[in-house]
Amino acid sequence: MKPVQLLFNRRLVAMVIGLVIVAGMTAIETLPRQEDPRFIGRNATVLTPYPGAEPSRVEALVTKPLEDAIRTIAEVETLQSTSRQGLSVVSIELADDVTDVAPIWSRIRDRIADTQAALPAGSQRPLLVDDRSYAFTAVVAIGWTLNTPANPLILGRYADLLEDRFRSLPGTDYTNRFGASREVVEVVLDPPSVAGLGLSPDTIARGLEAADARRGGGELTGGSMRGSVELAGDFESLDRLRDVGITTRQGQTVRLADISELRRGLLEPAEQYAMLDGGTVVLVGARMGAGQRVDRWMERARAMLDDFEDSLPAGLEATLVFEQAGYTSERLNQVVGSLFAGLAIVVALLFLTLGWRGAITVGLAIPATALLTLALFPLAGLEIHQMSVTGIIVALGLMVDNAIVVTNALRQRLADGNSLFAATSMTLRRLAIPLLASTLTTILAFMPIVLLPGGAGEFVGPLAMAVIVALASSYLVALLLVPALTQLFPQPTVRENGQSWVADAFRRLIGAGLKVPAVTLAAAFSLPVIGIAMMPTIPVAFFPPADRDQFHLELRLNATADIHQTRAAAERAAAVIREFEGVRHTWFVVGSNAPMVYYNQIPTDDGNPAFAHGIVDTESQAATKRIVPELQRRLDAALPDAQIIVRKYEQGPPFEAPLELRVYGNELTTLADLGDQIALLMRQLPQVTHVRSLVTQDATKLVAALDEELLRESGLDPALVSAQLGAALSGLDGGFLLEETEQLPVQVRYPAGWRDHGEALGDLLLMGTAGGDGIPLASVATLGMEPAWSSIQRRNGERVQVIRGYLEADTLPAIAMAELERLLEDALILPPGYRLETGGEAAERDEAVTRLLGSVLMLVTLMIAVVTLTFNSFRRAAIVFAAGAQALGMGLLALYLTGHAFGFVIIVGVMGLVGVAINATIILIAALDENQRARAGDPDAMAAVITGTTSRHILSTTITTVGGLSPLMFVAGDFWPPFAQTVGGGLLLATVIAFMATPAAYRLLVARPTVRGRVPDDGHPADENRRQLA
Repeated sequence: MKPVQLLFNRRLVAMVIGLVIVAGMTAIETLPRQEDPRFIGRNATVLTPYPGAEPSRVEALVTKPLEDAIRTIAEVETLQSTSRQGLSVVSIELADDVTDVAPIWSRIRDRIADTQAALPAGSQRPLLVDDRSYAFTAVVAIGWTLNTPANPLILGRYADLLEDRFRSLPGTDYTNRFGASREVVEVVLDPPSVAGLGLSPDTIARGLEAADARRGGGELTGGSMRGSVELAGDFESLDRLRDVGITTRQGQTVRLADISELRRGLLEPAEQYAMLDGGTVVLVGARMGAGQRVDRWMERARAMLDDFEDSLPAGLEATLVFEQAGYTSERLNQVVGSLFAGLAIVVALLFLTLGWRGAITVGLAIPATALLTLALFPLAGLEIHQMSVTGIIVALGLMVDNAIVVTNALRQRLADGNSLFAATSMTLRRLAIPLLASTLTTILAFMPIVLLPGGAGEFVGPLAMAVIVALASSYLVALLLVPALTQLFPQPTVRENGQSWVADAFRRLIGAGLKVPAVTLAAAFSLPVIGIAMMPTIPVAFFPPADRDQFHLELRLNATADIHQTRAAAERAAAVIREFEGVRHTWFVVGSNAPMVYYNQIPTDDGNPAFAHGIVDTESQAATKRIVPELQRRLDAALPDAQIIVRKYEQGPPFEAPLELRVYGNELTTLADLGDQIALLMRQLPQVTHVRSLVTQDATKLVAALDEELLRESGLDPALVSAQLGAALSGLDGGFLLEETEQLPVQVRYPAGWRDHGEALGDLLLMGTAGGDGIPLASVATLGMEPAWSSIQRRNGERVQVIRGYLEADTLPAIAMAELERLLEDALILPPGYRLETGGEAAERDEAVTRLLGSVLMLVTLMIAVVTLTFNSFRRAAIVFAAGAQALGMGLLALYLTGHAFGFVIIVGVMGLVGVAINATIILIAALDENQRARAGDPDAMAAVITGTTSRHILSTTITTVGGLSPLMFVAGDFWPPFAQTVGGGLLLATVIAFMATPAAYRLLVARPTVRGRVPDDGHPADENRRQLA
């Protein structure tokens, strides 16, 4: 049995169709589902507290040693650090070509552990945070409903319970709490009593640690018994702590309760606060793991939350403030709705262009191709989200291309009197290789997007991969399923001549153009040239803002502000926000970043008491668009002492600010001066709302100038003074209080008054090695306030000043950046040894475009090879790629006419448009090659070929592609309409021009008066290197 005969075995065909349907439906049911593509976690942060240390000491003693260790890892691409009061923050970004990040983070942890021994005494253990690469799936607020002040301790404990419930939920990958401070046992010393006994905070802390019997006492393993030995005396209650004896220098023992007050509560000052609609809450975020359906995980989470809420005592409530499943359903419903609308439009257009037989055949091939595409998603590593489903929409018109070619060829051969078997055999023999070549050229046009590394590639790559899988599926369906479907419908018995007044007019137009091919070619390329010429006038945007009923804001006070001042400012800001109509909820985290609720947020201010991060939920996307600009103005007026930046969520890879400049150098004073100059220039731009220079001297510090001679006489040295000052102000660990499975740290410290007022420090009694009652600090040091650096920034091992500019809502950063560069060129002069670098949106855009174009040269070479080998002609290949350039110009012209900005998604669309145009040109050239007179350059014969079945095929493909994209042209938002309108408009323009330009170029470059070889009268060439495509 010949392989073609299998296509006519109806039972086999039915089984294959059933298998495709089952595989596709199974994929729909089982494929992971989420809102957006998941990014590889190439970013991490190392947090190292160093209580009491100023930024320069943090930089020298903590940040730089950590940087030196981490930079030995070859996969680390960018290393940024912030050294501020009491904290080192080192941000790590791995190279874009790293796809398996777990081993890299493991090696970095080892390097950090090796460095820990070299860090100074008093610094805490570095913590590598590498699990913030994706947004939380759900965020729940534990709130207080009684008419009494909220009890943060109770809120925190029930938040712990909820976090445990989330961890136990199948499929949960990561959880975290926001707004909860640590619960501790504070040993608040009485300074006069402590000094009178010759004690100091560090001696008391050491005494407590020595009395903590948490260690096991060994194990009995003899005779007939085996058991453990436990030491009684570990800290199980506050009473046990109060009775701990502390030995003085004189050998006496005093109870801890006699020299201190013990209290159990939250650490003061608090590390974080969280607020929901003005009330104190603790937020619990949970994120599902990769490879799951968000809707099903959320069903389990809701059931768990219902049980948890039932177990809460009166006065507490659990509120689901964010769930990704709702956004996912809304986004996918919109995209799937566009898919079905596009499918309906495509089928309707096929009835007009192919007739009812061809329309039904191709119409059945479309869902078969879509189902096969979904079935192949797991093999391609694809999941269901907005980008992959949109890829199917983009491919909707392309996937009918092969089916239309095969359908047309079968119908014409059947009309010529061939049997169905003979017609199928001839069609497959003549079309298999040419269709493969045209499919490969279109696939290669999308390959640069698939090969693009980094965040941009991970965001748009699934779209291109979905198109490629759909094209491959359409090739298989066209060759194997379309012939089988054709036998189900009666076919025409005479060749369709397509004679109509429209066809006649079209033929006369083509014929007239072919008589003057040079003029026609010049005229045809005039519009593409205009499109390319207009490119400099088209505004540039990397990615548009997200279409979302949500936005966020960043609030910053002066570096000297404490967390209570920041909370008060956040409360005032929340009150202003709630005055706006259309606001549903406001939630703030004070002292740190809010939970990630969108895939490309960058946590920037861990452990910063002068920072608050707010999220605002609105009633609709339109409300967000209306509120954001006015809210920025209102907040600037209401809180002039704060810098508040209201921002929409952005699409694509993250960047910290629309405008960013970096100045590298060594001297902090020079960096600060240069930052002031650049900030002043930024503020001259009318689009700029706020400017931040990260290296500024706007903090203060209390300087104790020690008299070393008096220190020696008192039995003191600078190290002892520093240790006792740090112990008194920042506290020391003194063991743990065990409470069932919980460990509460015991912290020894002086009363809050010593920390709140610098002038009180002069009375702090220092204990020297000689004993005595203690010496006041003021007697051995002169105290004074001085300005200090708020933070010190480093990037890739160098000090850097970072200046960030924030723009009015919906302002294109490229326009503002161009104006800023003009100002910098005229006004900024850098000292020797200092250099300027661009960051922000411009840097991300340039890097992504450079990497995208990096693979284009290789793939263009492959396309040239495919086309040249298909035609065995360089001239024909030149015509094909000239058509690609023409399509590029028409895409840019369509973009200019629609008024959208030139962004990364537009680049993706134009590359696909070029692939479609190349495919259409291959079809035209192959059709001309098949006719002897057309190959000889006869204008009438060439016009007859172009306007025959070839034109019907190309027009059908063009119209169906545009029809498939048309639902996306009119959806709400700024993301898909520019893409769909540019590709659709560019394709229509390119097709019209192609009908004129391609035959004119063919007649000029390829056609010859005489043709070697015999061409049969049926119009098919004897040369087997030329295959029919139409």
